Order: sequence, then C-alpha cells, then structure tokens
Amino acid sequence: MDDATYPHSRNQPEMPGPVDARHRRFFVAAEPLFERFGYRKTTVEDVCRAAGTSKRTFYELFRDKQDLLLQLAGGLMNQMTVEWEASIPPGMSPLSRLHSLLDLYADMIRRHPFFRATMEDVELMRSFGQHLDEIRMAQMGGPFDRLLRDGIAVGEFRPVDPHAAMWIVLGLLDTMYLLMPTIMNVPGPLDDPVLAKEVRQFIVRGLGVIDAPATTDRPDGAVEES
Repeated sequence: MDDATYPHSRNQPEMPGPVDARHRRFFVAAEPLFERFGYRKTTVEDVCRAAGTSKRTFYELFRDKQDLLLQLAGGLMNQMTVEWEASIPPGMSPLSRLHSLLDLYADMIRRHPFFRATMEDVELMRSFGQHLDEIRMAQMGGPFDRLLRDGIAVGEFRPVDPHAAMWIVLGLLDTMYLLMPTIMNVPGPLDDPVLAKEVRQFIVRGLGVIDAPATTDRPDGAVEES
C-alpha cells in the first residue's frame, strides 16, 4: 500500500495544540494499529479504513504516516503534561514534583505502548527522535526546567545546568524504558520494579538531592516518598 506523501499537501510538522475532532478520529484509529502491527506494517490505507474516512482527508491533515505518528505522540504528551500540571497542588516541593514527573513519564509509556513501536529500526528511531525531542521539549521542558530551578533555589538539588540535566534525564528514561527492552529483549522498568527503583534513584542522586526523604516501593514499580 502506498504511503507516499500526497502531492498537494501543504502540511508541515507542527507543535501540538488542542486536538480537533478530525485529527482525533485518525489518532484513535491509528494508535491500536501501531501497537498491534508496528509502525512499518501499518499503512495509511489501514489507518483510513479503521477511521472510516478517505486518504484525501488523511493528507489534508498529515504529510505522511510519520507526520501522523509525530502528531499523535505530540498530542498525547501535550494532553498528559497539561493534566499533570493541573494536578500539582500549590506548594509541592521540587523533589516531590520530580518524583511526580517521573511517574508521568512511566505512565505515558505504560498507557501508550505504541511509543515502543518507534524503536523498530535505527532509521525510524533517528527520524522520530529528531522531531519528537523538539515536541517533547516544548511540552515537558518548561515544567522540568522550573522544578530544577526551584530545587536549586531551595537547596534540594545541587547547582546543575537545568537544560543539560533535562536532556540527560530524558535520554536515560528513553534508553531504559524504550530502547533497552526493544533492542535487548529484556524486561524494562515497567516490568521490573527493582530496575524502576534503581533508575529513579540514579536520577534523583545524580541531581544531587540533599536530604532526600525515604522512599517506598509501589506495586507498579514507581517510588513514593514516605
């Protein structure tokens, strides 16, 4: 099935915003296909058939299948990050916000396994990663930067470079949650609570948390402050 770019499409990858009904229809149709069959085997025709609409409509909204995947990922990140920020109570400490943000990342991968489909091959990872990092930094970058700066200001974190620390933490999370389980075919943090705890503590200690409160394991592999 032909997944070539529609010749009259004027769309370019955009930073995600509110998702309208036409985009959502394709997102709802595409996500389970990506999860079940993988990115490579899922075609534009498959998505259109599942969405009950035409390829012409598809190409009015997306440049190609990759653009659909990027907009789907960006929309999910935007929605979950906005909901997370709204759930943070006033006065929550930077350390608690860090633990909560790490929970958000794990929950996103757990609830949307299609993210693992982006690890199918090196070329796809490179193409997806180049655009996704821009989208993710636009969505998660602000909250991450603020909690790091707040933590440094109150003495919970050592004086790190917030931008560099953000890239390091997100890179580590992607490696452990997405790359390692796919490439090495071994359980990742979602399936190994001990590994999940170690990844979290590696991040927390790496940021130089001062007098970090004790933590307790949760059944899902996350860690709660006591």
